[in-house]
Amino acid sequence: MRKRQKEAILISFLKEKQKYEKLADYMIHLIKDDPASPKESLHTIIYRIKDKVRLIEKIDEENKQIKGDGTLITLKNFKDRIGDLLGIRLICLRLSDIEALKAYLDLLVDEKILRFIRKPDHKRSFILPVDPGETIPDGLNLRYSGYSSIHYQVELGQNADVPDELKGIQIELQLRTILEEAWGEIDHKYRYVFSRSGDILPDHIHTGFYNLSAYLQAAALQAEHLCRQTEAHRLLKSPKTKPPAMTKPVQPAIPDAFSAILEKSFGFKPTVRTLFYILKRLDESGHEQPPQIAFKKIFTKNRLKEFKTIFREILNREAFENDTKRNLDAINAVNFALSNEAQGRRVAKEGLRSILKWKKERSG
Repeated sequence: MRKRQKEAILISFLKEKQKYEKLADYMIHLIKDDPASPKESLHTIIYRIKDKVRLIEKIDEENKQIKGDGTLITLKNFKDRIGDLLGIRLICLRLSDIEALKAYLDLLVDEKILRFIRKPDHKRSFILPVDPGETIPDGLNLRYSGYSSIHYQVELGQNADVPDELKGIQIELQLRTILEEAWGEIDHKYRYVFSRSGDILPDHIHTGFYNLSAYLQAAALQAEHLCRQTEAHRLLKSPKTKPPAMTKPVQPAIPDAFSAILEKSFGFKPTVRTLFYILKRLDESGHEQPPQIAFKKIFTKNRLKEFKTIFREILNREAFENDTKRNLDAINAVNFALSNEAQGRRVAKEGLRSILKWKKERSG
């Protein structure tokens, strides 16, 4: 690629950089602030915008591999062809947390807040096919990308509450455990970057990195086992709980009667994500009755009326009327009712006012 073409690509990329920053900020706050997101399954969210030097290197690498009548990467198509200009990584403590986040992302897609450009790509961890310490047989294929995570190619959907200029921008979304993150960072800094510069590392160093990956994968499995044992022990020590099953679904089933009573109470049918959240909150509040009965008990007409009055007073709009925000309104209403039940009416009212004022200030 000629120098002038490279400069044109970089100028175009730098002009768009602020959009990538805004998009990253939206995604991070969407997941962190969404009451229905599985925050207990998320340790850290980080993002990076592609380095401009690495961008040109990657375009050159990709173009060299194009043969025959293949279309080269150019100024007109680089934003579509380079899918990781913005990368966002969701880092979990344990392996089962990955499943909870996968289920949550599926719900965002169902609600058309996100759209999968292609199906998730499961990058398999390297597992050394011999015992650590043994001599590596001749001819054994040790090629490995260094990644161990689930990669999504996504963009915002039509129901995302953002300006249109942020829709249509690709995001590479990665899910991985904290141990996989450790492997990726070490491997990238000390093996991948060195090898990419054209230097050749000796085989015993490559093998050492592969061994490290195998050790960390074993550690991740052991960490999951210990976490489950700890959870089982805590449940058994509690007199109000039954011994846990060996496995449990990521999300509970939603009773039809529960869904129906919420639809009647709010005047619209909540999304699956909202229903899951409300089920979870009712369970956390200690109600032992079926969820539809517990909900009817705490979500009285007077509490709903009081919620709507405070909502109108602070936000100058009616609750549940904005299609893009009504599910969040429902979540706030349920939390208000639960706070009424647990802390009393005065505390619940002040808490609601505080939350709504914060939302109003943040939305500008």
